[in-house]
Amino acid sequence: MNFTPRDLLDIVLVTLVVYYGYRLIRQSRAVPILGGVALFLALTFISHRTQLETLSWLFDSISGYFVIGILVVLQPELRRLFYQIGQARWYRTLIQVQQVPVDEIASAVKQMSDTKCGALIAIVNKVGLRQFSEAGVQVGGRISRELLTALFYGKNPLHDGAAIIEGQNIVAAACYLPMSTSAEIKRSYGARHRAALGLSEDSDALVIVVSETNGKVSLTFLGEMKEGVDQARLRKILIAFNQNNLVEEWRSM
Repeated sequence: MNFTPRDLLDIVLVTLVVYYGYRLIRQSRAVPILGGVALFLALTFISHRTQLETLSWLFDSISGYFVIGILVVLQPELRRLFYQIGQARWYRTLIQVQQVPVDEIASAVKQMSDTKCGALIAIVNKVGLRQFSEAGVQVGGRISRELLTALFYGKNPLHDGAAIIEGQNIVAAACYLPMSTSAEIKRSYGARHRAALGLSEDSDALVIVVSETNGKVSLTFLGEMKEGVDQARLRKILIAFNQNNLVEEWRSM
């Protein structure tokens, strides 16, 4: 059999797809599910090879529904895969993000950090968060330090949940976000940190968390969390967000 450069390219591409696919799902519920898929395929193959007609018919009958079921169960992982693909530099240049007011957000976060006022702020990137904002309380106010800190003041009925920011406006408050499904999430994380990770696993949003226990600031993006973020680093991340350069700045942290 002749081995051509096209065959080599084919092997390299398949290897890269498998490698990056594994990196994407290795800390999620997809690993045991894919183990079940592998077992199902193995049993299907064995039933056909051994000519077990009834068993082969059973596996063939459910295989179509089985594939659909797997796609439904692995929706978060598949969404995250496409988000990762969409972070390629050539693609990001085609879609610009809405500029956010760096000084107002940073000063609000600093004030809440200094006073240990717990906060959860989600900044819309290229993928909208309408399904979460519509379930919260609509605000529609222009972002300011005063408004942002007031939303998370302890006696404010809107303090529980997340505030969603899009461009220059606070879209909604008291929004409930999906909790992380990561198998390696720290037990010390509270509800805000778990929700921040959960949203970053399901979208490309940049999420800011202020701990009400110690006032420390954390950031999540694309399923990763950076803890103990200071004011200088927070400003650099927000500036990079406005410059459509968030991925590179995030990786440099």
